[in-house]
Amino acid sequence: MTSISYDRDLLLDLAADYLQASGTAADAERLEAILRESPAARDEFVAYCMLQGQLGLVTAAIGPQQRQTRPVIPQRADARGWPRLLGVGRVASVVAALGLAAACVALVITGSVPAPRPAAAPAAAAGSYDDRQLPLVTVANLRDTGGRPRPLTPSTLRPAEETALRSTSGADVSVAKETVFGMTAIDSGALYDGRVQARLAEPDANFSVTTSNLRIVDKGTAFTVERIDAEHVAVTVLDGEVEVQSRVRLPVCYWPFDEAGPGAATTQVGDVVGGLSATLGSGATPVAGLVGKGAIRFDNTHAAAAQIVGGTGEKVGEGLLSMAEGITIEAVIVSAWSGRLRDYDEIYRKEDGKSRVLFSFQNDGQNYCGYSEPQVPAGPCLSFGIHLADRGYRELDMPLDGIDGRPTLAEITDGKPHHVVATYDSFTGRKAIFIDGIKRFDHVYPVGTMILSGGPVAATIGNHGIAEPFTGTIDELALYDFALTPDEVTEHWRQVMDGKNYFGSETPGPGNPRWQAVTRLVEGQTMAFNRETGLPR
Repeated sequence: MTSISYDRDLLLDLAADYLQASGTAADAERLEAILRESPAARDEFVAYCMLQGQLGLVTAAIGPQQRQTRPVIPQRADARGWPRLLGVGRVASVVAALGLAAACVALVITGSVPAPRPAAAPAAAAGSYDDRQLPLVTVANLRDTGGRPRPLTPSTLRPAEETALRSTSGADVSVAKETVFGMTAIDSGALYDGRVQARLAEPDANFSVTTSNLRIVDKGTAFTVERIDAEHVAVTVLDGEVEVQSRVRLPVCYWPFDEAGPGAATTQVGDVVGGLSATLGSGATPVAGLVGKGAIRFDNTHAAAAQIVGGTGEKVGEGLLSMAEGITIEAVIVSAWSGRLRDYDEIYRKEDGKSRVLFSFQNDGQNYCGYSEPQVPAGPCLSFGIHLADRGYRELDMPLDGIDGRPTLAEITDGKPHHVVATYDSFTGRKAIFIDGIKRFDHVYPVGTMILSGGPVAATIGNHGIAEPFTGTIDELALYDFALTPDEVTEHWRQVMDGKNYFGSETPGPGNPRWQAVTRLVEGQTMAFNRETGLPR
C-alpha cells in the first residue's frame, strides 16, 4: 500500500502541543486529519509519544523530591477546548480507533513531560521547557542574628552588616558590611566588591576566593581579600600561607570533532580537555571539518544529536558543566535553519529544570516573551539562555533582522561557516552574542549576578531531547567557565579564518592547567594584584 505523504514538521509540532495540552481546537482537527489519512504519520505519532514517555520515565527516576507537584499533562480540556487526553475528544478517538492510544497514553502519563513555560508567557510552542526547580547544592551555613545556622545555596550576598558563614568545605568566612560576595561552590567564592576574610576551621578544609582572573587559594591559613580600586585587590595573610594564581584562559571542555572525518565509523567524539565523550545519534554524521579534520552534520531528524556523557552532578551547582561566575559557549557552524515559526535548532543545551543553559536558533512568535530580556520583536533569533540568581531564567534573543550590525536570517544561513559565541561575565554583568568575531547584541545585569547551572541532566550538542534538532554542521564546540573578552573572540575568529583552531595550531589537552601560580604569601604579608591580569601592582 502506498503511503500518503504528510508534513512531518507540522505533525511533530502538533504532537508536541497535543502532549502538553497547549494547542487549539483547530490544531486538534489538523492532527486528526493527518493521522486518519496517513499510516506513516500514525507510526511517527506513536513513536514520538512512546519516546516522550520514556524520556519522562528517566526524568521521574531522578527522585520524587525533584518532581513537579502538579500534573504536567492535563486530563481535561483547557480554556481553548483542547480535547481530553484519556480517550475523550476527537483526536483521542482517532488514536483509540487505530488501536494505538493505550500504548501512547500509558507511557506518556506515567512519565513526566516538561511543563509549559510560565503563565506570564503566552502558551506553548513546539519547544519544551522543564520548569521544575531541581535541588540546589548547599554551599554554606549562614549564621543569622540569633546565631542559628541557615543553609545557603549558591547566591550573592550583599549584607547590610558583617555576616558570618561556614562553608560546606569547612572554612569560616566573614563578609564585611556592604560587600558583594558570591558563594559559588562548597569550597570557593567570588569577590565583586568590598572585603572578605576566610579561616580554615577543620584540618582537611579548603577554600579559595576568585576575583575575575585572580584566585587566592588557602594553604592552611587565614587571609583577607579586599577590593581597593576598580582594577586591584589587596591580599593579606593573617597566618599560614596562601597561593595567588592567575587564570589560564582555556576551555573546560572542547570537542574539535577531528576523529569524525568523512566516512569515519565512530559513534563517539571526544572532549580533548575535560574528557567528556559525546555519543552520536544516527542523524549526526561525521563529515569533513570546517576547521581541522572532522565535524558533525546534523540532519534535522529526531536522532540528530550528540549527547554528552558525564559532567553532571546530583544537584544544581555540581558537575564539570556547572558554571557560576561566567560562561562562554563557542562553535563554528554552517546553518540551514528554516527560521519558520516554532522551529528550533539547538547548538548546545543542558536542561536542568529552571537552571538550563542553551544556545539555539529560535522563532517563538509571540510565545515565551516573558523569558526574553531585553524584550525584542517576534521573529527568528539566536538565543542564549541561562538562569541568573535572584532573577530567574533569562534569554538574550538576538533578532536576525539586519539592524544595528546584526545578521539577517539569510546571512547566517548562507551556507558558509560562521563563528558563533555566547558569553556572560558576572564580574561585569554583561551578557553578549558574537558573530564572526564581532559583538552583535548584549545586555547588562548588576555586577555580581551569578549563574545557577549544572545538575543531573545530560547535556546535548545539536538537539534537545528529540524535538529541536540542528540542521547543518557544527564544529569546534568549546565551553568555558568564564567569559571570553571581545578581543579573545575576535582572535579566535581570525584563527578560524586561517583554518586553525581557536588556539592557533596546538590543541589544548587534559594536562593543561586551569590556573597558574603567581606567588605565595606568608603570615604578615600584604600585596596588591591586578584582578584582570593577575600580576602584582
